[in-house]
Amino acid sequence: MTTKSTNKLSFLLYDKKKGPIFLTTNKALLKFTFYVLPIITMICLVVVIAGSVYFKQIAEMARRKEPEIIKELKGKNLALSAQLEEIAELNKLFEKKLSSTDTSGIKLSTLSLFRAVPSQEDLSSQPLLSLDNTKFDISENKLNLKFDIVNQTTDGRKLSGYIHIQLATTNRMIFYPENEIASEDMLLSYNQGESFAFSRLRHVSANFDLTGFKDSKALIKIIVFSRTGDVLFKKLIAQNIK
Repeated sequence: MTTKSTNKLSFLLYDKKKGPIFLTTNKALLKFTFYVLPIITMICLVVVIAGSVYFKQIAEMARRKEPEIIKELKGKNLALSAQLEEIAELNKLFEKKLSSTDTSGIKLSTLSLFRAVPSQEDLSSQPLLSLDNTKFDISENKLNLKFDIVNQTTDGRKLSGYIHIQLATTNRMIFYPENEIASEDMLLSYNQGESFAFSRLRHVSANFDLTGFKDSKALIKIIVFSRTGDVLFKKLIAQNIK
């Protein structure tokens, strides 16, 4: 006698009120209920727990990083506040200078090529900065002038302004930085120079094209203006260019 396998399971349950109850179920469904479903449940629980731990770590990292961000923002705010104070102070100086339109008293031979500024002062007799490490490099009709401007203020306050360098011989004159002279008055503006702002030291490197220069010697004039047009420093240097 052979028995035929089946995928169904049968149960006979006895109920006192209803009497015997015959139930039939699928083996695969029963296995899924007792084996697969618990495994899926455990996997879900592990994923939920791992996710909770991960997001908790992220929250902790964000909490630790927050003071650093706040510190960085405070630093930026302080820097911006300092800049605003500097701008406000410069605005006051500009307003004071512009309130005086008299330029007749400005007779600085050094500034003969520059447009006069109201209430302009020459502060170079007691300069707030000095020149150091001056070097000349001449090759193939090119001159490279390098030097450092050094802060000489007693309180070490920040200096800012514009640098002009003129190279002149008997037949030619060129400027650093290269600027066009205004056609209406044939003059330069002081703020056409190379801008600078520093507290201790500022490196300067100026290049000049000597093509067309016939003389072997040249005069080099270095003039440093403040933001408001006052002369902070001036120096004349004789230099061989051939």
